[in-house]
Amino acid sequence: MVEIYDLLILGAGPAGMSAAIYAGRYGMKTLIIGKEIGGTTNLAGEFENYPGFTGSGIDLMKKFEEQVKTFGAVFEIGSIDKLEKVEEGFCVSVGDKKFVGSSVISGLGSERRKLGIPGEGKFLGKGVSYCATCDGNFFRGKIVAVIGGSDSAAKAAIYLASICEKVYISYRKEKMRCEPINLEKIEAMKNIEIIYNSKPLEIVGDKNVNGLKLESLDGAKLVDVDGVFIEVGSVPLTVIFDGLGVELENGYIKVDKEGRTSVEGLFAAGDGTNNPFKQTITAAADGVLATRTAYNFVKLGKK
Repeated sequence: MVEIYDLLILGAGPAGMSAAIYAGRYGMKTLIIGKEIGGTTNLAGEFENYPGFTGSGIDLMKKFEEQVKTFGAVFEIGSIDKLEKVEEGFCVSVGDKKFVGSSVISGLGSERRKLGIPGEGKFLGKGVSYCATCDGNFFRGKIVAVIGGSDSAAKAAIYLASICEKVYISYRKEKMRCEPINLEKIEAMKNIEIIYNSKPLEIVGDKNVNGLKLESLDGAKLVDVDGVFIEVGSVPLTVIFDGLGVELENGYIKVDKEGRTSVEGLFAAGDGTNNPFKQTITAAADGVLATRTAYNFVKLGKK
């Protein structure tokens, strides 16, 4: 006989674990399924903008995990292979295991695109960051580089220039592809230098980052920096929703203000949705809202 959960939560990051906390408070039988507890929040070296907490992303996620467990939610660690609609609701396949739930909240989020160059992984949290607002303050008064030419890269550079001595932007094309207003701001800031037609080759250092090797039109060169902020986009984790008819918006799951997707009984929260502000705190809030909606759906019959 198949065990049926009130709620299956996909993803064990801030959205998923916040959803689990509230699901426990609502008395819902809940299972969290995720490849890794913490998700992309684990990549944040230090937090200074999460209310009531300072420390690393990993430490914050450990606190989330501890609190989730006090409310009785169970974790299943593994890669999700398939999500399908069944008579009872939804069935999630993780390897040879199958789990059935009356409702599902996706908190799978997105993955930051990596450069795939030497030093990127080695110096993660030691000068390499994927989040300027999370880690920028630790480079106050220092020299940093931003990799990328999108609006996210431009905004990261503008923010960093307000607290850092010098900001280099390395972009592979001849012109930034950010909004004109952001490019105007960049060009007006004397401590930002854009290196066009450049490609990062390697992030170098000792215990921490102290340089970035670039390939440019002038040949290879080493730029002295204390930190490297990688802003080359992200990839929403939506593959498992193929075939379910989930409506997307620019590749992200489209949700209403209460976390509903276009599929009845399927809700979503966090960085994998069309929420425009992708932060740990907003992902957590999204998870709470989606759980309330899922509770109303499962327990009260509200759509």
